[in-house]
Amino acid sequence: MKKFVIISIILLLIGGVAFGFSLKHYIDVKHPAEKTTEAASVEDAQPVQPEGATQAGTPDAQPASGGDIFAANYDKAKQAVENMSKEEMAGQLIVGVSADLEAGAADLTHYGLAGFLFESGAFSEKTDEDNKKGIADLKKSAKIAPIVAAMEEGGEVTTVSGKGAYAETVYDSPRNILAAGGLQEVEKVELDKATLLQGLGFNVNLAPVVDMPNAIDQMMYSRSLSDDASVVSDYAKYCAKHVQAKGVSVALKHFPGYGTISDEANLTAQTTGTPVVDDRTADDIRKKDYEPFKAGAKEGVHFILVSNVIVKNMDATHTAALSSTIHQELRSTVGFTGLIITDIIDDADYSAYADGKNVAVAAILAGNDLVLSRNYSSSYNAILAAAEDGTISEEQLKQAVTRVLAYKYTAGILK
Repeated sequence: MKKFVIISIILLLIGGVAFGFSLKHYIDVKHPAEKTTEAASVEDAQPVQPEGATQAGTPDAQPASGGDIFAANYDKAKQAVENMSKEEMAGQLIVGVSADLEAGAADLTHYGLAGFLFESGAFSEKTDEDNKKGIADLKKSAKIAPIVAAMEEGGEVTTVSGKGAYAETVYDSPRNILAAGGLQEVEKVELDKATLLQGLGFNVNLAPVVDMPNAIDQMMYSRSLSDDASVVSDYAKYCAKHVQAKGVSVALKHFPGYGTISDEANLTAQTTGTPVVDDRTADDIRKKDYEPFKAGAKEGVHFILVSNVIVKNMDATHTAALSSTIHQELRSTVGFTGLIITDIIDDADYSAYADGKNVAVAAILAGNDLVLSRNYSSSYNAILAAAEDGTISEEQLKQAVTRVLAYKYTAGILK
């Protein structure tokens, strides 16, 4: 009997211990213990994200900038814009065209322009050191560090090669270089151009030409590389990646492409003072001419320059530079997020295609970020007046200037 009682007690103790473990497991599974305040503060706290990153640590797909290639510098640019007057913002939408370094420096200060494209006359009969000093003085004169641009295509369009002691020989055209040495030789020459320009103080080359004419009697033939979209796309990508890495931004031109427009048509347009007309179908242009621009856009090209041609089957009533339809194509279909700049807006009278507005104002309303203008004082006054009377909304004005400044930060022009 005594032995039975002892065994019973032992079994009861074992059962009690087992029940205790079972009860604890049930509580842990069904009602886990709450974290202490200290544990929660460590484990639940979210890490501080780098600027422009998501919780996953990747670049934000839709930052305030719209996800463009200058996105990392948009916050800085937006802060700068908030402290700018309308006068200052109007100036930052214009790149003046001049052949006079000294006058350019004075006007850069007076109008607060985004920068200058200097033509070859500014560098003729001058030494390397003269030009370096002239550009350095120009930069010192600016309140906001400027774009200093050349148009060094090679061949018939050059700014500095063949002028002064620094580049006694004019660069040959890309088409001739391609025929003689292939694409690698073309790329080598583009790097050489960048080294020359950067050494003189330039930070932008409004080149290369990526139009694709296919016959010698077409207006862009001698200035272009090839009619092979694959070759021209590789050229565009190389310039975007490797030339820009040298500190010289490039501009692919002339969107949406001059294509097969003839010399004769161009001569007639010059004689009559009217734009040339491209009568190809929109699909034909999109299928071929867009390819180099798409390739460059994917590689992060900083500029695309829009032409003064009328693309009849896209927008028959505006030149490309004044067409919101064509700018929408560039943003959406091509996927370009950099700076859109006009071709020179006052080499001819384009007022008939500006919807009754000043051409510079129409260019900004169409979607350009920068206007390339010889008569930059007139363009400045017109843009400022349009900003003040609301023709150019404050939102659009700030958006364009923010992109310009974000570019300057990205390119190292602004620190």
